[in-house]
Amino acid sequence: MKPKELQRKLGITADRVKLFKREGIFTPENPPVGNRSTNYTEADYNNLKFIIVLTKSGLTCSDIRKLQKRECTLEEAIITRRLYIEDDMAKKRNSLMLLAEILDDNENFGDFHTDHYWDIINRREAEGKEFIDVVDMYDYLPALLIRTVRCPYCGKELEVNLEDYEIGQNSDDRNNEMGLDITYDFDSEDNIECPSCQMKYRIFGWIREYPIGAYDSENIIVSKEAEV
Repeated sequence: MKPKELQRKLGITADRVKLFKREGIFTPENPPVGNRSTNYTEADYNNLKFIIVLTKSGLTCSDIRKLQKRECTLEEAIITRRLYIEDDMAKKRNSLMLLAEILDDNENFGDFHTDHYWDIINRREAEGKEFIDVVDMYDYLPALLIRTVRCPYCGKELEVNLEDYEIGQNSDDRNNEMGLDITYDFDSEDNIECPSCQMKYRIFGWIREYPIGAYDSENIIVSKEAEV
């Protein structure tokens, strides 16, 4: 069946299918060749339906990869994810209660009583309660920023963690089912030295993940120091 027919039958978008492909949990039986679109089979349809049921039950793409690789059983995956969701719900309940209290107190942004709520949070955390944090709100692991680059002088390859040279992040919430779009900007300046020829060179550019946690695209430039 054609991509649009598959999406219509499953009630999902093309981006959702791309996400499953990028996460390595779905590969169509007949990949596209040349300019032809993918011709999805009934097995592809059933496979995607199965994946959608699992994700809507709360399992992540990472959970599903482990299941596909036989690294855990379905029972183990469900128990682990259920505990995570219960913990997440408890945090959200505590944050909802705090939001209600702030509303009831008629607080304003300009003269917010920070110390008062800071004390409330500290007291409740000491009692074992947890609150939503910015990491919990997005719940993702960033795209891997490790790359192998080639020295522009001698050609020696070097593995570099570009996170060490990150100079900023840009994010954009597209208000659709795929969520946040993040671009990592990096610039090593003159901090890269070739272990073979000892010449310094620069690596700069960006790596984009969209949706969050999934690699999308990149622009990595390696240049001689004299060219910068």
